[in-house]
Amino acid sequence: MKMSRKVTLVFLGLILLTASLTGADSAPRGDILLKEGIEAFQQADYQVAMYRFREILANPQERNFHGDAYFWIARTYMALSRLEEASKHLEYFLDKYPDNPYIMEGMYEKGRLLFLQRQFSECIEHLDRFLKKYPDSPYGANAYYWIGEAAFSLGRLKEAEKIFHFVVTQFPASFRVEAARYRLDIIKLKYREEELMKLLQWSHEEHLKALEEFQKREAVYLETIKTYQRRIALLSTQDFQGEILKLSEQVRALENELSQARKNEETLKVEKATLENALMKLRVESPSMKGGIESSGITDAAAIKNLLELLQVKQEALALKEEYLQKLKKEIIGPEGKKE
Repeated sequence: MKMSRKVTLVFLGLILLTASLTGADSAPRGDILLKEGIEAFQQADYQVAMYRFREILANPQERNFHGDAYFWIARTYMALSRLEEASKHLEYFLDKYPDNPYIMEGMYEKGRLLFLQRQFSECIEHLDRFLKKYPDSPYGANAYYWIGEAAFSLGRLKEAEKIFHFVVTQFPASFRVEAARYRLDIIKLKYREEELMKLLQWSHEEHLKALEEFQKREAVYLETIKTYQRRIALLSTQDFQGEILKLSEQVRALENELSQARKNEETLKVEKATLENALMKLRVESPSMKGGIESSGITDAAAIKNLLELLQVKQEALALKEEYLQKLKKEIIGPEGKKE
């Protein structure tokens, strides 16, 4: 009897132990998978993390952990830069599990996801609504930081500078402070860059203006030169034509005078030779004529004397004329015998 009672107690104990073990094993299964998935996610083992979260969704008995799984699957896709899949799972999570403990973080992650998708304006609007809904959120510093990043990406530097300065002054303990300070330094450099670009643009515009002015002046100079060249060509063919003709006529007249002078020179040479012969003949005959002069009378002697004087004068005149002709010849032909 005692033995039977003892066996019964042992059997009941085994049943209770089995039941307790079964209950302990089934109840925390989703929680265990979720913790393992989050741990893998934090260690950047996204493949294992995704497998654990998917395992939760595959088990209908873990329905209480489905919302958490969707949230972490979205985050895992974000970490893998698979933004479209991340957006789908995050939107489903926000729509279907509004009471989930991760809902506030999910709304913040949506703002960050919009930034990663380069939807900067939508990012600013969403995070602004997030901050209004959760003014005391632990993600406040992060939300302001991503608003600043979105404004910076849109080129709204003044707005971004204001936001980053707010992060630095209002959230000094946040890990985003150093990043915000870095962005403030970058914005200062951007301001300098913009000033330099304006200066360079102004300088470039001035250079282009000066170059354009120079090109215009150069074009005017070239056109003026062409005009002068045309005028010179016209002058050489038209305006100076009369002068050229006049000079040509003068050359022809001088050539004619030279030819006539040469003819006269030949005539004078003949006359000179004739006179010289006549004078020599008279000189030879003059001794024999003395007696004749005395016998023929005073009239004949005076006539012969006058004739001799006239011949002498004519000879001198011929010599002067010849000298004049030689001088004229030199002026026209030149000292080298070439026409000037």
